[in-house]
Amino acid sequence: VMIGDQPHYFTSTGANIILVNPWNFLPDDYEVELIELDDGRLLEEECYNALMKMLEDCKAAGHKPYLYSTYRTHAQQQSLFDKKVREHNGNKEKAAQIVAVPGTSEHQMGIAVDITDSNYRKLNYDQEKTKTQQWLMANCWDYGFIVRYRAEKAHITGIIDEPWHFRYVGVEVAMDMKDSGLCLEEYLGAYPPQ
Repeated sequence: VMIGDQPHYFTSTGANIILVNPWNFLPDDYEVELIELDDGRLLEEECYNALMKMLEDCKAAGHKPYLYSTYRTHAQQQSLFDKKVREHNGNKEKAAQIVAVPGTSEHQMGIAVDITDSNYRKLNYDQEKTKTQQWLMANCWDYGFIVRYRAEKAHITGIIDEPWHFRYVGVEVAMDMKDSGLCLEEYLGAYPPQ
């Protein structure tokens, strides 16, 4: 549904889900209220509460999660993107598959986090082999998070496989998505332009 000049996506239960990806920028009027974590980083409050419970339960299960990344400002996202462009010899398209273009990052919404194993903090595919990541990927749904970017859906999301990237959508939507095998774009019926 277009509201003004911005697309809005609604679930079957009527929940409004903001979708940002290479084809959907943050709405011009998007504002988020952030709370500060103990280490000074920021998150949206509902996401923060769910995340703290998920991390606590992950630790109680014997794992060692490490909160790698939380909210990013536009300037922080721009810096990360520019660095990735340089690493790819100026190829912005390739860089955008790895680091979201500023204005299209879920981290700018305050509802996305990157989590690694404390003993393996690299953001690469071996992260998925850690027991911590396996626990998070199996249980994140119960806390309202989804594993946002998977290799088999990269042609739809526009982003590479990132088993460490979790997006908060709320328990109802997460549980509805859990067994569907759908990525967020599919779930919302928001396919990329052809």
